[in-house]
Amino acid sequence: MRRYVRLLALLAVCSVASGYVYQCEPGTEPTVCSIWNLQYDSKALVKHPDKLPSVQYPSTVRTVRLLFEKYYYNRQQQLTRYDTTLHTTVLHNPPNLQICDTRLRQLVMPPSLQVGYLTDNMISTIEIEPDKAYAVRYLDLSHNSLRNIANLSVLVQLQTLNLEANGITTLNTSVFTRMVNLTYLYLGDNSFSTIDLRPLPKGLSVLWLLRNDLRELSLTGVSMGALRELDLEANSLQTLDLAALFAAFPALQVLPIAYNSFPKEEAERIIADLKRHNVTYSVGMERMYQEGCDSDEYSVDSLCFTETLLGARSFWKGIFLLVMAVLVVCMFGFSVRWIWYQMRY
Repeated sequence: MRRYVRLLALLAVCSVASGYVYQCEPGTEPTVCSIWNLQYDSKALVKHPDKLPSVQYPSTVRTVRLLFEKYYYNRQQQLTRYDTTLHTTVLHNPPNLQICDTRLRQLVMPPSLQVGYLTDNMISTIEIEPDKAYAVRYLDLSHNSLRNIANLSVLVQLQTLNLEANGITTLNTSVFTRMVNLTYLYLGDNSFSTIDLRPLPKGLSVLWLLRNDLRELSLTGVSMGALRELDLEANSLQTLDLAALFAAFPALQVLPIAYNSFPKEEAERIIADLKRHNVTYSVGMERMYQEGCDSDEYSVDSLCFTETLLGARSFWKGIFLLVMAVLVVCMFGFSVRWIWYQMRY
């Protein structure tokens, strides 16, 4: 008991004198250090530099994971800014970093960082100095609040970049031109309606464009000989020039196309041509029980596509519904007038 009291007293003195000392959560791999609820406020430290926290972990650690309670912890105290002091002084320059599902809003990119998992945060600002060399080769920024990604062009060592679900409405693909090592690029679940494929790195192997609002796919001047997977699911495409597509991507093996706005005849033509070229047009395990399409969709070869008023069947369906709506309004108006007449006389 006396030893326990002494230990508490020592921790209290340390926390007052020089900031709290954090320890790794025990039981994980020797190369991973998980830390819960690290308190770091860059603005407060300007007035109280003696409160700078510190982290102790063995030299074998390569990955630092910062974790925060989601429900019973005061979320206002969560980490909102990750800067150079935190990365270098507090965390001792870990090559791999994981900060997921927090209130992180600002990121100062550490030059020495090699792998960054920063998903499901609120990052809207990334500070990157154009005259510095950055080592990061894997960066997952999905499910954040990025709108302007122009400064990411400095990260020329990237091999994988995930920008899914950031609400990007306008995409200038010249930002990727200098990323000559980029192989996997994920741009799904944003809101852009056009994309210029020409500036993209020629070494791309996987490109995800699913769940955007693409109306057309321009392939003029596009040549990407290494691309084997192009995900176009859930866009607003009404046609695909497959001859131009195979010329632009001669190594193409996977082309998911469901939930686009192809007329039924066009969807049937595209699928038949993809079969002839041995290109897979759906991904994932086959369902044990086939789920039907929604009422405003149709099915071709177990894929669902969105009905469009430009298709003949949907056009007449729209005319029919319009006529029925007019009839209902007329009948309602007649009924009201009849009731009013009966009440008056």
